[in-house]
Amino acid sequence: MAVLKHFNVDPSRHNLTVDVKFYQMNLTSVVESARRAEKDLFVDDGVFLPSWSKFVAHPTKAKGFFINTLQAVFEGKGGNDGLNVEFQTSSPPKVSMMFLPGSTKNDDFPNIVSIAQQALKGYKIVPVYGEKMTNASSEQLVKNEIEIAEKNSQNVLIVSAGMAQRSFSIPQITHLFLAYDSGDCGATIQKMSRALTPDKQGKVGHIISLSFNPNRDDKFDSIILETAQNYNRNHRISNLKKSLQAVIKTVDIFRCQEEGAVKIEIDEYLETIIESKSLDRVIGKIADLNSFSPAEIKAIAEGNFSNLVKARAVVAQNGKTRLAPTTRNLSTSTKSASQKDIEAARKVLATIAENIDVIYFYSNKSLEASFEEMDKDGIAVQEDVKAEFGVSYDLIKAITIGHNGTPPVLNRDLLDLKFNR
Repeated sequence: MAVLKHFNVDPSRHNLTVDVKFYQMNLTSVVESARRAEKDLFVDDGVFLPSWSKFVAHPTKAKGFFINTLQAVFEGKGGNDGLNVEFQTSSPPKVSMMFLPGSTKNDDFPNIVSIAQQALKGYKIVPVYGEKMTNASSEQLVKNEIEIAEKNSQNVLIVSAGMAQRSFSIPQITHLFLAYDSGDCGATIQKMSRALTPDKQGKVGHIISLSFNPNRDDKFDSIILETAQNYNRNHRISNLKKSLQAVIKTVDIFRCQEEGAVKIEIDEYLETIIESKSLDRVIGKIADLNSFSPAEIKAIAEGNFSNLVKARAVVAQNGKTRLAPTTRNLSTSTKSASQKDIEAARKVLATIAENIDVIYFYSNKSLEASFEEMDKDGIAVQEDVKAEFGVSYDLIKAITIGHNGTPPVLNRDLLDLKFNR
């Protein structure tokens, strides 16, 4: 500590800390308009379910949707003030960045950029993707493009599908658009940080989620819930709800509406997370599968308890201990499991979380007490549970409270939040 007396605190650096505001934009009106022009837009097997993944899979087919979206957001066209970003944020977007789904193909990127340029003729569209640059070179290349745009009095929209989400510091970025359906919490935080590079004093980073259904948009929820858990641990608070309230107090989250951005109040947001099933999706999304072998993940994806037990036995016989993801042998981590199995496993976990009240209210005391009573009441009750969840009773039990010394897969703090209201 003696060394610190030789250094002075520079208050000006603290003043450059970037404030952040979060916004949820509802794209329903643009989707419906595009759908009227293209009857089978976003339709698979007769089911209409719009998504950003479907857009990047067929950008030419969804060209009208993308053009209308960009013009509504950046130019205020179409008569929908709920999508006019300058009106909603009270800040003109001189330099913005948009992240598309990671599934965007390099071959389709030039087409997407061309459509964006057609939509926003007064903007300079700057693509960031693999065939044009490397992650290391992207920052300087983009800075050069911004300098050219400023000389020509052009606004800038940087478009990426994943590149430049790390080690990419462009101070002029004030608006960051999340144009993907869902994603890893850590990756989303990295993307958001692109708007938080310090610039001039008083800078605000505006993070806008472009959502097809705000009730199912959990990008912000994941971050807030994870932050609350960390706050819980660091401050040794036993009640996650109290930690959530403390975290939400420090965050400005707005719904974009025709009359302008409306801030979501603490209690309202907390209820929204739970009532909208967002909490269930987040529980499934952030469940730590890194310590599971591919065979274990596959067993969870199939809802098969006996296969899970067998897979765990194989891991034990091979002497592969359950270590942290950074130290465990990669051959037994999620890195060697198929993405399809990982996604299916997370859906199973989310389904269990969504229906867990069936278990809890059996005793109305705790999950442990409920499972104990169900064990005593026998096979008939357990078969009813299996029918309700679509996976075996024993698997549900193992995933929620653990099995033979193996810890549960689902986060108990988040599960218990569903009943601590």
